[in-house]
Amino acid sequence: MVSKIGFAVFGMGSMGIEHVKNIVMSPRASLQWIIRKKLKDAQQFTMEFDLPTRCGTSDMIDQVLNDSNVQAVVICSPTDTHEPLLRKSLEAGKSVFCEKPITTEIATTAACYDLAKIKRKPLFCAFQRRFDPSFQQVHEKIRSGELGRLRVFKSTSRDVEQPPVSYIKSSGGIFFDSTIHDLDVVSWMVGSKPRTVYAQGNAFNPEIGHYGDHDQVFVVIKHENGVLSFIDNGRLAPYGYDQRVEVLCEKGMLTVENRPLYSITSHTAMGNTVPQIDQIYKTRYVEAYRNELEHFLDVIQEKAELKVTKEDTIKAMHLANLCSESVKARKELIYMD
Repeated sequence: MVSKIGFAVFGMGSMGIEHVKNIVMSPRASLQWIIRKKLKDAQQFTMEFDLPTRCGTSDMIDQVLNDSNVQAVVICSPTDTHEPLLRKSLEAGKSVFCEKPITTEIATTAACYDLAKIKRKPLFCAFQRRFDPSFQQVHEKIRSGELGRLRVFKSTSRDVEQPPVSYIKSSGGIFFDSTIHDLDVVSWMVGSKPRTVYAQGNAFNPEIGHYGDHDQVFVVIKHENGVLSFIDNGRLAPYGYDQRVEVLCEKGMLTVENRPLYSITSHTAMGNTVPQIDQIYKTRYVEAYRNELEHFLDVIQEKAELKVTKEDTIKAMHLANLCSESVKARKELIYMD
């Protein structure tokens, strides 16, 4: 019988809870540690699910990383903790699964990947949309060429409600916090180096504008293979968590539509109604979060190569930088490695 891979999870906020649940559900993983500032919340979780998992706070990180039962870590703590946790984990010989961003700067992100290479341990940046079943099918159809040459790729991503201003102040801006997921999907789907980038944005909420950020942005990318990519990303869509893709090829079109919460539609003399769409990322991408963990386990067990590489992560960061610069310069910018 193959032994399970032991995990420690750093951070147990909204995203951390999803990763914890997926680790517990995976037949190949065991949850050894949860490190959280609010220790009682972590302890309550383990008691509710009768888990033998140990809980601790950030002053116990060295103890966690010295635990031989821990082979991998999941980092979903605040952004400013990512780099030190990541480096300590790699130095301790642990495989690392990290929520984006790895770090907030390209140079330090590249250095983390270089350290992972030296230590011969995988460093996985969690761009989860690559692991969504619908997105994966679109990617496969584009690569197969069955609909002919790709011409246009459109991505729409809108949150249900705006995050608090306290979050905006430390988020790094919408391009780095939100649009970067679309930028990664575009690069993955189109499969061609960007040539030019043009972005525009507006802050309809003056509080967000006060901190130099936007709550609605639009990005146009022209790729070396001639494909045009369009990204519509916003922080407010009161009708639901809007996540759509449209792909135009020479012989047809592919779309990924929003998912309804349930399958019932109503038809009466008063009119027709359809169900609401997903209201939060956790339900829309539930399979993607599960699949990315299983992929990470495959990589640890040497059954697969990382599907999100150093080059992929840095390209998305570089595009996010260019988007921000384009808005400030009010012009199209040339993409250069």
